[in-house]
Amino acid sequence: MDRDREFGEFVDARALVMRRTAYLLCGDWHRAEDIVQQALIKMYVAWSRVRKDSVDAYARKVLVRTAIDETRRGFFQRERIVDTVPESAVVDTTTDLDLREALNALPAGQRAVVVLRYWEDLSITETARILGRTEGTVKSQAAKGLAALRDLLEDEPASRIHTSEVIRRGRTKLVRRRTAIAGALAFVLLAGFGTVGYLASPQKASSNQVSEAAPVLDQNARLTVILRNAGVVPPGVKAEDVPGAKALQFFERDGRRQAAALLVDAQGSSALTVLLYRDPGAKAPACLPEEGADCRIENVDGIEVRSSLSRREDGLLAHDVRAYRPDGTYVEIRSTNLGAFVPDVPGLSDWSSAPSRPAPVLGRDALIKIATLPGLTF
Repeated sequence: MDRDREFGEFVDARALVMRRTAYLLCGDWHRAEDIVQQALIKMYVAWSRVRKDSVDAYARKVLVRTAIDETRRGFFQRERIVDTVPESAVVDTTTDLDLREALNALPAGQRAVVVLRYWEDLSITETARILGRTEGTVKSQAAKGLAALRDLLEDEPASRIHTSEVIRRGRTKLVRRRTAIAGALAFVLLAGFGTVGYLASPQKASSNQVSEAAPVLDQNARLTVILRNAGVVPPGVKAEDVPGAKALQFFERDGRRQAAALLVDAQGSSALTVLLYRDPGAKAPACLPEEGADCRIENVDGIEVRSSLSRREDGLLAHDVRAYRPDGTYVEIRSTNLGAFVPDVPGLSDWSSAPSRPAPVLGRDALIKIATLPGLTF
């Protein structure tokens, strides 16, 4: 296929540069690889719509947005999915490698030139134009900056981004998207034909017909009723609103249905977030050895449930329960001992804040009960 050939050539030429840029954004080589993999898969799906004369600019935009989305997922969601569970924990041999600190040690001019030339792979002319400097100055600062970083870059771990794997996963995602679109179009056509047939047929008037249809409860309202009637809030706990959303009331954001609340009692406040979206192919990732008893996978009323507990050195505790329903609905519930949400992002816990209580208000069992509620589907 021309798509696979062209895209494969792009990955071979740009994956390493994208990986280094991603590292500058996140500060971890393994997370950088995950970010690049996800960005390349998105690009494969959209490849036919990408202008080939601006593919590098498009790649940078997708990469940055993917990195931002990845950081919003929370520290305990960043997992590496592998075919087999490793026998021992993976040791990061690059923890002493802090490229960001090295770049910060460079003068501002050298740092800008190095990033544009060697991470964004821009030409000397393009770099000089962007920075408003002569090409001779760009060459001089690039040489000095590269010399200062060369020893550090020699310790960069080998890349594990494989073109064939990216194309395979991208092709799978593309097929799923096309299937979903075809199904939606078929439904619309069938519904249209049914409506036309109904309107074309003679209709018998009824004495009890009304001019306006009865109000229909939308899905967000239905889910809100289900969640609130489930007794989510324990006695003695108050559910408060969060920035941009009412407490335990579903709303839509980024293709997901979401509800959130700040649960408050005498010990402090605890953040709760409920996410629902469609992902028919999702499967529960295996528990890693280092998670130990904090992670378990079980079947609850025909629903595959993965639950885990994450801990941070500053005392942060986070329960994470994911339910994979047979109808393709993916339910994720997080309960933490944080007491703050990001002001400009509705329902997003502020992971930079300090713990506000000893433990989350809702524990593992309570979250599993919520995640498996009848009717709690996308």
